[in-house]
Amino acid sequence: MSALTLLHLTFVGPGKTPAAVEFGPHLTVIYGASDTGKSFIVEAIDYMLGASHLKEIQEANGYTRILLGLRLADSQTVTLSRAPDDNKIEIHSGDIRALTTAPPERTLNIRHSATSENNLSRYLLKLIGAGGRNLLKNQRGDRVSLSFRHLAHLCVISETQMAAPRSPVLTSGQNTSATAEKSAFKYLLTGVDDPGGPKGASDVDKKVGRGKIELLDQVLTDTRESLTIEANEGELREQLIRLETALTGVSTAVGGLITERSALLGRTRALESQTTDNRTRAGEVRSLLGRFDLLRQQYESDLARLQMVAEAGTLLGYFRTGTCVFCGATSEHQQLGHHLHETTQLQAAVVAETRKTADLHTDLLTTIDDLEDQLTFLDSEYAVCRDQDEGLCRDLIRLDERLAPLNADSQDLLAKRSRIHADLAVHAQIQRLEEMKANLQSGTSEEQSPVRPDGIPAADLTEFERMVQQVLQSWKVPSANDVTYNQSTAEITVNGRPRGSRGKGMRSVIHAAFSTALAGHTAARDLPHPGFVVLDSPVLTYREPHEQDVQLTHNVVEHFYRGLLNDVPGQVVVVENGDPPRDLDEYATVYAFSTPGSERAGFFPAQAEA
Repeated sequence: MSALTLLHLTFVGPGKTPAAVEFGPHLTVIYGASDTGKSFIVEAIDYMLGASHLKEIQEANGYTRILLGLRLADSQTVTLSRAPDDNKIEIHSGDIRALTTAPPERTLNIRHSATSENNLSRYLLKLIGAGGRNLLKNQRGDRVSLSFRHLAHLCVISETQMAAPRSPVLTSGQNTSATAEKSAFKYLLTGVDDPGGPKGASDVDKKVGRGKIELLDQVLTDTRESLTIEANEGELREQLIRLETALTGVSTAVGGLITERSALLGRTRALESQTTDNRTRAGEVRSLLGRFDLLRQQYESDLARLQMVAEAGTLLGYFRTGTCVFCGATSEHQQLGHHLHETTQLQAAVVAETRKTADLHTDLLTTIDDLEDQLTFLDSEYAVCRDQDEGLCRDLIRLDERLAPLNADSQDLLAKRSRIHADLAVHAQIQRLEEMKANLQSGTSEEQSPVRPDGIPAADLTEFERMVQQVLQSWKVPSANDVTYNQSTAEITVNGRPRGSRGKGMRSVIHAAFSTALAGHTAARDLPHPGFVVLDSPVLTYREPHEQDVQLTHNVVEHFYRGLLNDVPGQVVVVENGDPPRDLDEYATVYAFSTPGSERAGFFPAQAEA
């Protein structure tokens, strides 16, 4: 597949500071406040791909050329250069990002022509391997030449188109264009265009056709024998709907139990942490009690020694005033400062030390009592924690016993769903083989037979519907269990509800899934496609609605960006008002316009004049 890659969009003009954004090879996100030029970038890309006009805005005054850099499939680069409100576009070799006086390699018309190569549409179609293709124009079988504009609305989606009730296929809203638009979608989906009417088959071709019919009969017989369920396609789809409903119920029940189990595990971990803290504190208290007991013994020993000193002094008369024990003189006959000074000081020291030690001993006993109370409380708390832990263990065992049969039911339902999907694929193959047989029986080959506007092969359509469903489910969009595309109306239906009947937010999300799935479908099958998808405001209005039949998860936007990073093989450009995930700039090219801490006020420099 010859896909294109957007390199940059740059506005330049004499004396003007260039206004530019550079696109990453995979995902580019441009977000921020309103009126900063985000949607104008999308319109400018469309303008450079052949749109007839570009909205005039004041910020673009003075810019005389618009440059769009493209990398081709062979890794060469070209730059498209176009002036605002001009019907000519210049093609320069290489990556040009400034005003240049070098003559262009080619100058092309914007308007598509089936008879001339000198126009942008034929140039771009040739680059992606879709040149010279035809589409069905109307029910009469008239053909029209494929234009790049037939494909542009499927890969560059404006904010208005994103949320419009019309089908993503029928963006023009004109009945006269509906057949060609459906035919363009079929071409991208299958790689087969509508070249023209059938030609008569020769006798040799008829003989070969009869041999092919016999071979197809044998293949049909073998294919039918590979069916594992005795039911037609309609019955299988009904079974699938019932199965999806049952699976949703089981998944809801399992999810509730898992949530409850997670809560129990959280409580168990919290209880284990509390128990660990309890035992750590109890150990510390016991250690303190051991040390304080030694200190208590020391205080009691000191008090005993002080008491012994006091008793000995009393017996010896050191602490008694009056007649001197040494000379027998009475107090009035003693000289000033006789032994009273020494004995009084000794007695005072013993009494003071005894009082201080007794006070410390009393305080220590109070502290020991407090610590013993704490230890008793900690031991009681530990016993309660043990009882609670045993209760939580019993609750976990009961939950596991309830989960076991639900998990078994879920596995059975998933296995049945896989069998139904396999049989539906077989039925689609049978339908295709029968169509081939019918074409051969009418004397023409499948490649020569005219294709109806709703003639997308069932196998291709079923695979595309499955891809859209997978995209929606990867984005965690609820109730996205069944996706169908109506070939007659071009309406896409999700879980039984047409997209056009949904709210604006759901319409935008489904449109984004449709466009990215189409890009992934073509990339996986090496089919023609521009190679990039530009989405304007795909999740801006996406909120949690209050309808009873839809319950939207709070993290759809998060999974939307993760899905674009991981599941979409091509280049995607997203323009949004809301903030993307904080770590997205590690994996994608991200521009923030006029947000706190951002370096840019908008697409155009705040001071446009140099």
